Amino acid sequence: MHGKCEGAGATGNPTSFRSRDEPPIMKTDAERTAPRGRPRKGKGREERTLALRQAIIESAIKEFAAKGYAGASLRMIAGRTGIELGHLGYHFATKLELWQAAAAALFDVMPAPGDLPPATSAAEASANIIRLIGDYASFCVSHPEHIQIVFSESPMGGERLDWLADNYLNAIVAGIALHLDAAHRFGVLREIPASIFIAAMVGISAINFALPPLRDILLRGGLDLGPMQDLLLRFLPPGPPATD
Repeated sequence: MHGKCEGAGATGNPTSFRSRDEPPIMKTDAERTAPRGRPRKGKGREERTLALRQAIIESAIKEFAAKGYAGASLRMIAGRTGIELGHLGYHFATKLELWQAAAAALFDVMPAPGDLPPATSAAEASANIIRLIGDYASFCVSHPEHIQIVFSESPMGGERLDWLADNYLNAIVAGIALHLDAAHRFGVLREIPASIFIAAMVGISAINFALPPLRDILLRGGLDLGPMQDLLLRFLPPGPPATD
């Protein structure tokens, strides 16, 4: 679900790639008159376009994660990608559209709790909980930007956080809740709200991998993946099977 294009300029035109701190993306005279050059052999125009789009998204992920939406500079994203500012408009109509593409690129590769098959035994329920924690911890190692982007949107809320919730976060919470319910039903864990489990999992993982200054203070330099997974498991109290 896409909200209003926050990147639109004062004219309200949603197709102008513009934000309060950025000029409209327009071609310079040099860009308009520069020869296109010969296409590279072995790579079609569509492939080159897709490769450039992906490079822009990767640059945008770094910029949005480091500075948040308001502080992110389209000019810096273009420069990091090695293109002129005006070229961004060929691929993304607004700053919001680029932000959504960057966020989607991260969350689309996150292991989805709903993809784990439902447990049919205590052993499977326990294995699923361990898998959830291990998968998320590993994802934080490889993609710390996802939590930086979420944290940057959380204090103010608004349509970007709503977009994340509608497209990704609500499904993640629902999937985790199903596995926690199974773990309780089979006696692997005491009943625990999904919100508490997620707060512990995200909090420790985020501090360890996405917030280095806080990590160095609280965790004395951080945890490797194995010790962090063990620490998360300690938050989950074992319990007897639920009774009617």
